[in-house]
Amino acid sequence: MEYVNYIALACSFVALALSIIAGARVGKFERSTADTDWETLANLTGDIAALKRTAQTLNNRLNGMNKAVVPQDQIIQQMIEHQNVEQIRRGG
Repeated sequence: MEYVNYIALACSFVALALSIIAGARVGKFERSTADTDWETLANLTGDIAALKRTAQTLNNRLNGMNKAVVPQDQIIQQMIEHQNVEQIRRGG
């Protein structure tokens, strides 16, 4: 039963260390954003919206390229027709 106490103590130390690290990160973030005004925030929001539109446009293009589904029978038929045309040209 004693090992349970040691495990709980170790978890407590880990939780304390993680909370100190999180507090330091929050303080660093607050210091880095202290001089941010509303105009800068509005510009960042506009830039993010433009990047989002660009990413959506690119994804739509890529999805359009991937979703061009052609039935396999049609592909085989086109290959056969193409081979027939090449044979006629070679023989003539």
